[in-house]
Amino acid sequence: MIEDIFSHSWLAPPFLNPSLDASALSFWLICAAAVLLMAIAKSGFGGAIASLSAPLMLTILPARETLAILLPLYMLTDIWAILIWRGYCYWRVLFWMVLFATIGQVLGYLLISVINDDMLKAMIGAIAILIGCRYFIRLNIKTKVDQTRQMRKKIPQRAAFWCSLSGFSSFISLTGGIPVQIFLLPLRMHRYLVVGTSAWFFFSINIAKIPFYLHLGMFSSSTLFISLSLIPVIPVGVVIGKWLNRNMTDTVFYHLVHAGLAVLGLRLVWGIISAA
Repeated sequence: MIEDIFSHSWLAPPFLNPSLDASALSFWLICAAAVLLMAIAKSGFGGAIASLSAPLMLTILPARETLAILLPLYMLTDIWAILIWRGYCYWRVLFWMVLFATIGQVLGYLLISVINDDMLKAMIGAIAILIGCRYFIRLNIKTKVDQTRQMRKKIPQRAAFWCSLSGFSSFISLTGGIPVQIFLLPLRMHRYLVVGTSAWFFFSINIAKIPFYLHLGMFSSSTLFISLSLIPVIPVGVVIGKWLNRNMTDTVFYHLVHAGLAVLGLRLVWGIISAA
């Protein structure tokens, strides 16, 4: 029994998923891998790929504890990313993003008990697959400058949908990074601006989560202990993410991010189908 494995270990968290036949070392390795992936994604690619960290931790932890552990780590990584990419932020875009994402989070808080989490994940996953595949299908079709300009003129309207969905899905199912990149990528900004604006965005909406999480009683001494223990992993991931971003072109950046969107969307949809 898993309880026996951990019964004599001070490393064992009290809420470990009993379905996992593993040791305390496995638990910490999985948590460290999830945080490393999150730090690389947030500091190098803008955040959507960081959504893979939560599903990884959900293999060993319940959803509420996963949320509570990751939130402080997300915020620390966001601060680090802000410092690295300081000066690279599209402030006018950020204003609309944060405004509508905050509205989305309030809706998520109010509707968390009645929303079908699987349906939300499936919808976001399907959209991510379509956006990612569409990008590669149209790769040899030159993007018209007028088309990008039209996208930039519709920032408030597009933010009202995509960023509200981001705030909502971030609160409900930890998939807020996908709608944000679907919103940002068509603007065809320099990759530094994509990552810098995303860092400010996620830091802002993660701060907005704190009072809701406190009210829901999601933090505990155990979750805080695990969060503190995983902090040393963050600098490693941040350095890797920064190095990757600095050593790639905008073209490679957009290829990787769209591929990540498609893969993450497929993972979400397949997870729902396989669980059905």
